[in-house]
Amino acid sequence: MSHELTDHQRELLARVLQHGGVLSSPFGHSDEDALLPALREAIAALEAQGLITVTAHDAPGQGETLTLTEQGYAALGIR
Repeated sequence: MSHELTDHQRELLARVLQHGGVLSSPFGHSDEDALLPALREAIAALEAQGLITVTAHDAPGQGETLTLTEQGYAALGIR
């Protein structure tokens, strides 16, 4: 399966990969991080493509855990 990824999406997948395929957040604070909305959009798009799974932490506002899927590894040319 071929995935058309932006540089930003590829970078995000690579960041998850660098953390052993699982990256926990928060990614910043909504009031302080102007890039957070774009990051959220990139995460949602990668999840919609099946390249990552997003699991919310138990406490509200504590972020999520991003996990590469088999398709995510394949999109990076791994496996």
